[in-house]
Amino acid sequence: MIDLTPKLFIAPTIALALVGICYVYNLKRVIHKQLFGKFMVAMSSIGFAVNFTWETLHAPLYQGHRYTINSFSISALASVADAIMLILLYSIFSLILKDPYWVSRLSLSRILYVALVGGIGAAVSEVLHIHAGDWTYATTMPIIPVANVGISPVLQFMIVPLLVYWTSSFLLRGKSDSNLTS
Repeated sequence: MIDLTPKLFIAPTIALALVGICYVYNLKRVIHKQLFGKFMVAMSSIGFAVNFTWETLHAPLYQGHRYTINSFSISALASVADAIMLILLYSIFSLILKDPYWVSRLSLSRILYVALVGGIGAAVSEVLHIHAGDWTYATTMPIIPVANVGISPVLQFMIVPLLVYWTSSFLLRGKSDSNLTS
């Protein structure tokens, strides 16, 4: 079971600050500020819901897990951090691509880049947390050879962000690019 320590909150807090900065930057670039706000709320809400489902389903792959109110609380807290991280991933790509609405045009190359960056980020995070003793895998967790990290958390950050971006982008359907950004 995860032992909640202050150090577990450092990365999500930094990520949240970066998300806030990117949000303000992107808000200045868009024409329809209310639409952009709804889009960000949708990504955050859907991101939390999908990550909570994933966290709850893969929780038994971690040592000492039992379905209790405490475990659901831990899953909820992890899902908040996961949602922040997927918004940070979106924000980084929006800066690189100079397009706050890049998710409305998910090409194969963008899908592959997001999956690659998400997977690498998750693998690095897992290595750090496992090394720090923040959590331990159960024997049922499939392990990625060489990296020696669980496949479930890596797949989570390869799949969930793309699913969330694609779902959230439905808010933008029917809007032309020239009507979205300045």
